[in-house]
Amino acid sequence: NGNSAYFNSKLLEKIVQLMRDKELLAKPFQWTSPLRVKRSSTLKEQRENHEKKMPSRESIRALGELFNNDLASPLDIITTSACALLLSQPSRIGELADVERDCVVFKEGADGGQGMFLRWYAEKGYGATTKAVITGMEPAVKRVIELVIPITDEARQYAAWLEDHPDEYPPHKGVPLKGPDEPLSYDEACAALKAHGTNLKSPRSVFKTRLLDSLARHKALSPEAQVVLDEIREGWDTSNGKKIYVNGRLNHFVFNDIAVITLRKLNILMREKYLPKDFPYTSPAADGKKRVKYRDALFTVRTGSLSVGTNNTSVSKLDLGVEIACGSKRMSTQLGGTGGVQSIFERHGYKGTKVNTHAFRHELNTEMQRAGLSQLIIDAFSGRTAMGSVYNHETVEERTHRVAHYHPKTKHSNAAQRLEKVKTNKPLSLSDVRDLHEGDQDLVIHQTHVGICVHNFASEPCPKMGACLTCGKLGCVKGDDVKLANLKEERKDLKCRYDKARDAQSRDIFGASEWVKKVGMDLYKCDALIRTIENPELENGDIVWNVDNGWTLTNNAAAMAGLIDANVIEAKNEQLQSLDDLSAMLDEIEV
Repeated sequence: NGNSAYFNSKLLEKIVQLMRDKELLAKPFQWTSPLRVKRSSTLKEQRENHEKKMPSRESIRALGELFNNDLASPLDIITTSACALLLSQPSRIGELADVERDCVVFKEGADGGQGMFLRWYAEKGYGATTKAVITGMEPAVKRVIELVIPITDEARQYAAWLEDHPDEYPPHKGVPLKGPDEPLSYDEACAALKAHGTNLKSPRSVFKTRLLDSLARHKALSPEAQVVLDEIREGWDTSNGKKIYVNGRLNHFVFNDIAVITLRKLNILMREKYLPKDFPYTSPAADGKKRVKYRDALFTVRTGSLSVGTNNTSVSKLDLGVEIACGSKRMSTQLGGTGGVQSIFERHGYKGTKVNTHAFRHELNTEMQRAGLSQLIIDAFSGRTAMGSVYNHETVEERTHRVAHYHPKTKHSNAAQRLEKVKTNKPLSLSDVRDLHEGDQDLVIHQTHVGICVHNFASEPCPKMGACLTCGKLGCVKGDDVKLANLKEERKDLKCRYDKARDAQSRDIFGASEWVKKVGMDLYKCDALIRTIENPELENGDIVWNVDNGWTLTNNAAAMAGLIDANVIEAKNEQLQSLDDLSAMLDEIEV
């Protein structure tokens, strides 16, 4: 359903890669997913994708109002501050774990002014970098630092103590005044764990339930913790205990537990249970390089300090560990509400408002597209190693409106007519754009040998290297006989190359199958354009917009260098059939 099959297939690729790296395969084996990401091509699909992935204006406005209010709840402060950072430069929610307390740096710009940057660690292989804060968001970033530091300073100090004193039990008022190897009663052990007994459960029962049983369910324990846990469990009295009566009434039970519990052993088990597996680091090492420590991370808090239950009630949790306050699960709950827990919008009266944490990244990427930045700059700013056109939700209507806004020859009634035609999914007329390519000042509309091109060459060179048939910025005009003749000449040449490739494939020549696929796709696209243009239902002057296949010269170079997966460069064109069906159709083409 949707892209689920694609994403699951990429996970299968990682499993195969892991098995190969760990030498678990009896024979050499390599598997690559044949699936591609589903792209939106029609206006309807673009609008649906826009509504699904972009944040609503209501959610942005509500977060802005909350962020600038005097919030009392640490949870609300963390939630709005995390959103402000995600809106200050395009990032992923998981990357907030590696934001340091002292993350702000200033660099001098070309104009001599000071620009604000954030020290950042981008996921998915991009690594450490400094990312510029979007103009206008500098005060918001400054306010984030001012709000978050006071409510996380104590947790950072605690994380530093835990790191510097690995063999000591963390001090608090409940820890018994005993040496590290002196025996502890279950009462004292529970006090040290901040897990006291109740009328219904004895300290011994609480100790077993809260610590021993919980650790026993862990799939992987450290060798040190496993030894201590086995020792206590092996010496545990599994009987119902000896009944002790006082004044003829049952008072309590006595058990013959052999193992001795000490602060040293309790320290090992407590850290195993309550500290993150990568402690003292917030994230696992990447390429052998350690990242940010909890003692330095901006969003470090005590474990459970921000927890809430159903109906927004506080949940009492042990705070012996540390965690990142803005984890993806917590942020998703706070921005969307789930499991009976109210979202931040619901708590403050913004009924029906919700937003996805990744929507902010889509928002900023689209705004950068609207501002005319090149895809290369946008990808670098977003911390991506592969092309991020999937994040661009600029619609055809917006692109057409942008042409009409920036070019002086479009500021007349034709601009409104053109925009109206796009909104209703009607073809554009040649007269709508005929005069845009005239004059040396034109940097938007260009004539090509097969149609018109709307690529902005002032932003970057042609990313397709002239491969117009694979480009979504190509428009073919009905009634332009010269361009139609060029298209037919192109089809004739492609058909000849396709036949030669098929012949080479039949003789098992290396690489021929890939060439058959590539030339076949181009041939099919060229023939489809010709058939569409020659459709008698279209009028002279109507424009047929091409569909992009996602390939660029930059991505091809990155794939050759091994920086990205070559199998995900080209998006699957939804108009194309399977390769077998395609071959059958191409055989019928007559030129």
